Amino acid sequence: MSEGGDKTEEPSQKKLDDARKEGNVWKSKDLSSVVAFAVSMSVVKATWDGFETRIKELFYFAIEHIAHPEAMGLATSQLMFLALQAMFLLCIPVAFSAAVAGSLMEFLQVGALLALKALMPKFDKLNPINGLKNMFGKKQVVELLKSMFKLAVTGYVVWGVMRDSMGIVVATIDGDAALTMSVMGELVYRICQKVILLFVAFAIFDVWWQHKSYMKDQMMSKDDVKKEYKESEGDPHHKAKRKELAHELLESAQMDAVKGADVIVTNPEHVSIALKYDKDKDAAPRIIAKGIEARAASIRELARQYDVPMMRNVPLAHALLRIDVNEEVPEELYDAVAEVLNFVYQLRQKAA
Repeated sequence: MSEGGDKTEEPSQKKLDDARKEGNVWKSKDLSSVVAFAVSMSVVKATWDGFETRIKELFYFAIEHIAHPEAMGLATSQLMFLALQAMFLLCIPVAFSAAVAGSLMEFLQVGALLALKALMPKFDKLNPINGLKNMFGKKQVVELLKSMFKLAVTGYVVWGVMRDSMGIVVATIDGDAALTMSVMGELVYRICQKVILLFVAFAIFDVWWQHKSYMKDQMMSKDDVKKEYKESEGDPHHKAKRKELAHELLESAQMDAVKGADVIVTNPEHVSIALKYDKDKDAAPRIIAKGIEARAASIRELARQYDVPMMRNVPLAHALLRIDVNEEVPEELYDAVAEVLNFVYQLRQKAA
């Protein structure tokens, strides 16, 4: 691959903005999942007492009606109602909170985004060869390894908690059903706590990995940078031509302004500054044209043609050269400029 085709350049903001418009943004699904899981476990903890009460009622109702087979038909429907009531009491708040938490994390990562192009079907995905390439791509391999590692670590955590709590579980088997259920609930909650802590670590890694992978995918070649520059700023050659034309027009305007100057301050050969003072419009004398070397000579030539007085003042000429055209003379140069203008006005009065 040629040097121009190697993607060695960091993506520009325009490149990232264009990718976002197409729905191509980076986000960590692991981060959204662990937040949703943590929130749902908090909701389970908060609603567990009510759920436990419903389960107790369910057990007591079932045990009570086992001894009366003739009433089992009616009892079965009542039993199903109690079971559904218990499940809804737990599942609806948990599912709702998990959905809200996951959606909120997606929004915080991506922001408001409506990319219709991302919703359009991509027929290249139907290509089996492309499918095989994607299946064994670097991203897919990393995701597979992450999933296997998470599964292994989760299994180890579950085994560790069960091993440490086996004595308590065995001791409650022959005990009260409510006690057994309470112990099992606490055991599950401990497992979830440890799993959440591990998944937080996975999520931190995933945030780093997803951002790194995304930025790498958006890298640009030198040709891409040049192409983007041409599209956004215009061809450098044409842009230089436009700048040259604008410069010529500016010079032409300045040369026309020399005709109406009050005085030309020179150094005397290398610098020429044209000054004009309009008492009705300006608070101070204004520089209407300036130049060095050849341009300075052109200004002096015009001044001779239109009888604009010239005065040699090397320090003042160099001081005025630092001021932009159409800018007023700064206060620190008032005295020096006033002296020059007074001399010119006196010459005009004598000539008149």
